[in-house]
Amino acid sequence: MHVTNELDLPAAVVQAVANDPYPHGQVGDISATALIDAPRIRILRRRHADEIVEDASERIWSLLGQAVHTILERAEPSAVTERRLFADVGGWRVSGQFDRAVLDHGAGLLQDYKVTSAWAVVDGLKPEWERQLNVLRYLAEANGYTIRALQIVAVLRDWSRSRAGQGQGYPAQPVQVLDVPLWDDDTLEAYVHDRVRVHQAAESGEPPQCTAHERWQRPTTYAVMRKGRKSAIRVYEDRAAAERRAEDEGGYVEVRVGRAVRCEAYCPVRAFCEQGAT
Repeated sequence: MHVTNELDLPAAVVQAVANDPYPHGQVGDISATALIDAPRIRILRRRHADEIVEDASERIWSLLGQAVHTILERAEPSAVTERRLFADVGGWRVSGQFDRAVLDHGAGLLQDYKVTSAWAVVDGLKPEWERQLNVLRYLAEANGYTIRALQIVAVLRDWSRSRAGQGQGYPAQPVQVLDVPLWDDDTLEAYVHDRVRVHQAAESGEPPQCTAHERWQRPTTYAVMRKGRKSAIRVYEDRAAAERRAEDEGGYVEVRVGRAVRCEAYCPVRAFCEQGAT
């Protein structure tokens, strides 16, 4: 991967991004992060590893996340931090690294720290966070650890004290601890093995298309508008319902075309993906 500096950031920041110690290349056959994600992205990333270009400005939040992980090393000595684990699954070697685990006195607590937006936790735990933590638990238990609890510790980079008391589910403090459900053993075992099979099948031929979920697809919606009013009266996913409401309100329907948000700006291989260009 080549790091550019289109926004003329300070050289030290660019160098810190370029010298990222995290193993973006392959560790084992597949990482826990790649396992729960789209096979197409993993394969295209590998094929075009020497061609991928990313601006340093796009890696600032990742840089801050790494700083949080470094600070965790100051925590109590009973915790284990930044440990990479491996397990053999279906002929592949799966790897994963947890941020922090408290294992003394039978605690069995596995934590992952996320530096993220305050709005990212308004709706609670993200499904991908639940999947990631349970896969890490699988790896931990395959290496002899006993895990009794999983947590996401979300450090909210843009938290605002003035917004905290305004409702709408806005978090009351800049650090949120989210408990992650532990899947039953059979469900976890089946999920890990199924994901390995999906990725193995993608190795031959053209990588499979990403799903709507993997593309962060936002559906086309229909906003009921009224002349002279800037905001929508209501937004519907069903056009007929929107048209009926517009007729009742004496307004009109504004079509808001759906978007694949990840393909537009967040996918690391969007420059090499025909699906993302459509």
